[in-house]
Amino acid sequence: MVILVTGGSGFIGSHLVDKLLEKGYDVRVFDLIKPHREDVEWIKGDLLSKNDLFRAFKDVEYVYHLAAIADVNIALSRPELCVQVNEIGTLNVLQAAQSFEVERIILASTTWIYGRAEGIVSEETPIPPPEHLYTATKIGQEYLLMTWNKHYGLPYTILRYGIPYGPRMRKNMAIAIFVRKAMRNEPITIFGDGNQGRCFIHIEDLAEGNIAALSERARNQIINIAGDEFITINRIVNELRKIFGEIRVRHEPPRPGDFRGAIISIEKAKKLLNWKPKIKFSEGLRKYVEYVRCHS
Repeated sequence: MVILVTGGSGFIGSHLVDKLLEKGYDVRVFDLIKPHREDVEWIKGDLLSKNDLFRAFKDVEYVYHLAAIADVNIALSRPELCVQVNEIGTLNVLQAAQSFEVERIILASTTWIYGRAEGIVSEETPIPPPEHLYTATKIGQEYLLMTWNKHYGLPYTILRYGIPYGPRMRKNMAIAIFVRKAMRNEPITIFGDGNQGRCFIHIEDLAEGNIAALSERARNQIINIAGDEFITINRIVNELRKIFGEIRVRHEPPRPGDFRGAIISIEKAKKLLNWKPKIKFSEGLRKYVEYVRCHS
């Protein structure tokens, strides 16, 4: 079985590739950037090139579609590129999958689509109108897969990721910024009271959740894959204090647009996929700090 991972050289994609290879699958990476390891087939290509995609889809049975403009800052600074890659790129992937009679496409979506919902949200929670261009394109991707299934019968699985952290994460992500500031003994800025939070998920747990989604029980399903702890900004700082000792904190007024965050229900993933995260936040943060120290 050949499994194609679009965006397989990125943060999440590279860890998914690691896990797939570890479990004995034949893996092919479709990305503009070379994978971080040599023992995987790489098709250098662009989502906006149908010719590139058709080269990549030969003999493929399952597709993990992770390639996207995922940095919200790039989405705002280059909106046309964001819409083209995330929407038209996904349409091109669907057309290639249909042409090559792929068994199923597994989409990397995001819990950001729940917007400003508070309390507990599940896959049944109504999706509000998006407040960010990036979120709008992720909602669009989900609807493309669902309507394509209705028109052409191509099976899908939509995975709504919580906020991932861990080795190889982008340096402009909150946890990465906080860790490096702690290492340099620089003050960490907290906006508001610090009780806003997210259901962070360690990248290894997220990769395992993706593997679990190969199950036939995930066919034509939408599933949250997130951490089972709601981690506030204050909690992150306190965990860093356990590692580094005293940490200076600078408090600033709340930023416009900030929201408290929601608790993401993963009950469906537990029941349907027999999956749940194994790495507690305190352990995952320590592992990430060790990684940064080794690569500084």
